[in-house]
Amino acid sequence: MRNALRIYRVMLHYSGYLVFGLIFMLGFALFSGISITMAIPLFDYVFMADKPTIVYTNAEAFLSALFKEIHSFLHQNNHLDLSFSKEGIKTLGENVGNILSVTDPILLLWLISAAIIILVLLKNIFFYGNKLMFANLRGKTIKTVREMIFRKYLYQSLAFFGKHKIGDALVRMVSDVKIVSDMFVGALFRGLQDIFLLIIHTYIAILMNPRLFLYSLIVLPIFSYLVSYLGKKIKKYAKRLQNQSSNMFSKVEEILSSMPIVKAFVREKYEHNRFKVINNYYYKFWRKSIIYSSINEPISEINSTLMGIIVLLIGGKQVLTPGSDFSYGQFITFLLAMFSMLHPIKKLTKTYAQIRKALVSLDRISVILDQKSEILETKTGIDKAEFINKIEVKNISFGYLKDSYVLKNISFEIEKGEQVAIVGGSGSGKTTLVNLLTRMYNVREGQILIDGISINEIKLLSLRKLYGIVTQESILFSDTISNNISYGTLEKVTTDRIKKVAKIAYADEFIERMPLNYEEILDVRGGNLSGGQKQRLCIARAIIGDPPILIFDEATSALDTEAEQKVQMAIEQATKDRTVIVIAHRLSTILASNKIIVLDKGQLVGIGKHEDLLKNCERYKTLYKLQFADDAII
Repeated sequence: MRNALRIYRVMLHYSGYLVFGLIFMLGFALFSGISITMAIPLFDYVFMADKPTIVYTNAEAFLSALFKEIHSFLHQNNHLDLSFSKEGIKTLGENVGNILSVTDPILLLWLISAAIIILVLLKNIFFYGNKLMFANLRGKTIKTVREMIFRKYLYQSLAFFGKHKIGDALVRMVSDVKIVSDMFVGALFRGLQDIFLLIIHTYIAILMNPRLFLYSLIVLPIFSYLVSYLGKKIKKYAKRLQNQSSNMFSKVEEILSSMPIVKAFVREKYEHNRFKVINNYYYKFWRKSIIYSSINEPISEINSTLMGIIVLLIGGKQVLTPGSDFSYGQFITFLLAMFSMLHPIKKLTKTYAQIRKALVSLDRISVILDQKSEILETKTGIDKAEFINKIEVKNISFGYLKDSYVLKNISFEIEKGEQVAIVGGSGSGKTTLVNLLTRMYNVREGQILIDGISINEIKLLSLRKLYGIVTQESILFSDTISNNISYGTLEKVTTDRIKKVAKIAYADEFIERMPLNYEEILDVRGGNLSGGQKQRLCIARAIIGDPPILIFDEATSALDTEAEQKVQMAIEQATKDRTVIVIAHRLSTILASNKIIVLDKGQLVGIGKHEDLLKNCERYKTLYKLQFADDAII
């Protein structure tokens, strides 16, 4: 229920559409109900066997008498009091019947025909207005919900994305939101419309013959039980279906993103067989869901038929009984009201099944909307615009899992203007340490300070603006080169500024050879650039915002020697007058660093300059020998 209330709260932001939609919906139901009551004057007074003396032969006289009678009824019932008594309505019906009985049948036939046309026209005007209002309400509500989900994903920590698959996020944002739109929001409004119609037609049926109406409800308890049972089954298989859909999307996303490896090891058939297994499970759950959903309509049809037979047998006998006060016109109106009720009942059972199915998707959406990021700001967060003194790392420990540590009891300082290198074997915690400095994760123990202020007390926007980051993987967007470079700053930048940083990163030499220069649109993941070109664009992006601290996370590790040299030149040019943190792949690139931090199995085992570490740190000596003595690569 709480999840549904969230959707309703979003709807209330567009209350104008909701109010007018309900007004149009009520009008549609009222005119639908009134239109079927035209059967009473048609069958009881137009086709009367014995017509008394005709008094009204023209429309003006007839309408004058009719309106006079209605005015008298409203006056006696205080005009605006719509809770009329049954006796009052019965008296009005008798008086109107007296007028109809002395009206020319041909005139009455024309007037009833005109009234039916007007009622149907009004009914459809209100129907269109209802559809238009609720289409806008539904569209705007779902648009807002989808934006809420996407925003939630954007502000989650890296730890969240380490635990959740991208394919699952796509299913929740696209498939689940569409199901909520079609089967929860859409079905809800269709259900409301059917309820309004049901109330109006039920009221008319009870007004015509309350005893006959009660007889018609004999089959209702059995029908209600079956609908409830099917609803539970539908929700059960809908949940399994959406979970399997997430698995399938995640697997497809993973395989298509890893096609070079799939093809290199000739694993197409293997992956196809794995996909067939997942797809087969999806089909089984889908089939069960369809089977239970499809049973709803036949059950509703059987219920409608039984109800109709009961009405025909009992009501027909009443009409045919001599001296009965249940007229032929009233019976026809009762039948029309009952059969008009059956269609909304049939649709409501279908709507119920759709809502049960949509509740699964609503629950899945709500899991994300309720998800709190592990990286939270304090209410008294500090704005910090510049780096003045130093970064202090004090006894920090961190682990991705509760019972294990990736880093343990790490302490060091980085002075402003220093170039600091972090080295160590694979899995020693180098990238994790850098992610802690930028607060992509929270430290488990200890603290990190910038100029004496804990990074937990600095606003995330201010903290992240202090850093420019170049990762090992060159992540670029399918956008223009200009927009990819300017992505590194929240400020508006001029073309001259973009060209300047591109020149610093030695990216201008290949950009200006492209047909559209800086307006050239990159392929997916920068596929139309070489590895070195992509990294130089990433360096330009890192420095466009003029951050005081630059981080290079093994920025040259995946490049060949020639590309590495060009990128290294770009790094040297970009790091002038800045504090630099480098995760080193090749020791040759960091020998001149002011400080080298050596990590081994999550622990700090050495810190100092190159020469000092060769004397005092066994792990560093080993790394150095592996690369320089044996011509190996760490």
